[in-house]
Amino acid sequence: MPSAPSPVYRRALLALVALQCLLILAFVLRGLTAPGPLGPRLPAVQGDTLWLESHGGLHQFNSDGKRLRRIDLPALGLTSPTSLHFTAEANVLWTHDQGRVHRCDLEHLRCAPVDLPELSDTDDYRWVRVSDDASQITVSDASRHRVLVYRRDDPAGHYALAQTHDTHLRFPNQTLQVGPALWIADTNNHRISQITAPAQSGQAGPAREDSPIAHAALRLGRWFPFAMARDPQERLWVLAADLRMRNADLLLMDRHLRPERVVPISPDQDPNAIVLFQQHLLLTDMTGFTVHRLDLNGRALAPFGDQAFRTELAASERQARWVARLPVMLIGSICVLLVLGLWLARKSGELAQMQDTPSRMGQASAPSPVAATTVKAAPAAAPHPSGGAVTIVSAVQGRTRTRRRMLLGAQAAATVLTFSAACLYLLPVTLGRECAPGVPCPTSLRLLTLFALVAVPLLLASRIRHVLALDSARIGTDGVRVQVRIGKRRYKALAAHVTLTRQHLLIGLHVVPLRPYGAPLFDEDALRRNFVDRLPQLNVSDGFWPIGMGGHYWKFNGWQGRAILIAGAAGIVILAGLRFA
Repeated sequence: MPSAPSPVYRRALLALVALQCLLILAFVLRGLTAPGPLGPRLPAVQGDTLWLESHGGLHQFNSDGKRLRRIDLPALGLTSPTSLHFTAEANVLWTHDQGRVHRCDLEHLRCAPVDLPELSDTDDYRWVRVSDDASQITVSDASRHRVLVYRRDDPAGHYALAQTHDTHLRFPNQTLQVGPALWIADTNNHRISQITAPAQSGQAGPAREDSPIAHAALRLGRWFPFAMARDPQERLWVLAADLRMRNADLLLMDRHLRPERVVPISPDQDPNAIVLFQQHLLLTDMTGFTVHRLDLNGRALAPFGDQAFRTELAASERQARWVARLPVMLIGSICVLLVLGLWLARKSGELAQMQDTPSRMGQASAPSPVAATTVKAAPAAAPHPSGGAVTIVSAVQGRTRTRRRMLLGAQAAATVLTFSAACLYLLPVTLGRECAPGVPCPTSLRLLTLFALVAVPLLLASRIRHVLALDSARIGTDGVRVQVRIGKRRYKALAAHVTLTRQHLLIGLHVVPLRPYGAPLFDEDALRRNFVDRLPQLNVSDGFWPIGMGGHYWKFNGWQGRAILIAGAAGIVILAGLRFA
C-alpha cells in the first residue's frame, strides 16, 4: 500500500493559503488606502508669491523660487483639493475639496464650507474662481457640463445663483474673467468659449464666441483644452491634452484667440496646469515631479523651486514609483505562491485526491466509523424487477455541514460587498454620466448594468438555497437506475447514462457536487461500497472535469445537451474575438 503523506505538507499548504489570503487583502487595502496625488499641481498666484499643492501639503514660494511656507492638508481639514485661488484678501484661500467650496483662513489654519445652492456635494472635479472682493464665485462643474456663477447680494454674506451656462458645453474646465467676458476652456468641444453677459436685462441672452483649438503642429489627438493663462501681451497660452487628459501640447493664441504657434514640449513631460508668475510661465508636472519654467517666448528655463523642495519632489517620486510597483509585486508573489501551493498539494495528497476521486473510490479501504449512520439500506423495500435491493447514501452531517455553511456565508458576504462596490461605481457612470470624456455610454451597457442588478442577487439567492439543500442530499440505486434527491427535487436516470467525475455526479442536465467547498458531501467509503461498486456500468471520467461534463452532455442529453455545448463554445469564441479585436 502506498504510504500516507506527511502531515507537514498539509500544514504548510494551509499556511500558504493563509499567506495568499493576506496578500490579496493587502492588494485590496492598497487600492483603498493609496495616497493621493504626490506631484506638484494647482499653482495659484498671491501677490508676489506662488502657492501650489504637492506631496500632501500647500507650498508658498517667493519670486526666486525659495519656499517660504508649507501647510499640510490635514491641518486645514482638506484631503485632495481640485482648485486653489487667492483674492486680494491676505491669508485667505478659496478651494474646492470633497464636493464643497471652502474658504480657508491660512493664519488660523481653519476652513469653512461655503453654502452654494444647486451645487451637489458629490466628490467631482470642479474649478473655482473668486473675484477680488469675493462678491462673485465662478464654479466649473465639469461632470455636469455647466458653469455656475454666484453673487453675494445678501447683506448676511450668502451667495445666490446668478447665472448658469450649460448650453453647448462639454466638460468645461478652467475659466478666466476678462473684463465683462467669461472665457471657458470647453474641453470636449475642443474650443475656448467667450461668454459675455447682456449689458441690459432686456436682451435675449449672453453673447457667445467660440475659438476652436486647431493647429497643424499639434500632435494627433491634442484637441482637449483644459488649462490656460493670459500674459501681459493679452495672448493666451493653452494646454491641450489627448483623450486621456495626458501629455498636453502648449498652444499659443493671439489676442483675438487665433492659434498662432505650438510651443514644443518634451514628450516625457505631462503638464497638468499653467500659470503666469513673474513674467514666466510655470507648468506643473505631477507625474514628472517637476515645475517647468518657460519664458514668454516659450524657451525652457531651469526648473522652479529651491533645492530643498526639489529634494522632497525626488523622494515623493521614489515613493510614487514604489506604490505603482506594489500591485505588480503582489500579483507576482501570488503567482509564485500558487506554484509552490501546487507542489505542496501534490506532496500532501490533496492534488491526488482531486485528480483521482473516481479511481480512489474503486480501491478497497477500511470501513468508515460514520458509514453506519450515513448509509441507509432498505431491506424491506421491494426489489425492482430488473434490479436488486435499493441502497441509499445520505449527506454527511456534523462538522462538514458546519464548515460548508461557514464558507457559504463568507462567499455570500464577499459577493455582496463586491457587488455593492461595483454598483456604487457603475450606476453613476452608466446611468448618469459618460463612459469616457465625450463618449456617452451605449444603451447596451446600460441594459447590461440593469440586468446585473437583477441577476446577481437572484443568482446569489439561488446559490444559497442550493447549498443549504445539500444538507438533505441523498443518492440511491437499485443496481440499474440512479435517483438523486436534493431538497424537494428528484433526478432519475439509468446508471449507464450517469457520469462520475472527480468532483461531480452528472445525471441528466443536472450536476450534483460531491466535494462542495473542498469537503466530501457523502462519506466516500459508504459511497464507494453502496453506490460505485454496485454500478459497473457507471461512466467514470478521471480527466479534467469540464471534459467529462462535455462528454456527458454530448452523449446522454440529446439535442439539449449538444445545444448547450455549441452555445457555450460560440459564446467563448465571441468573447475572445471581442477581447482581441
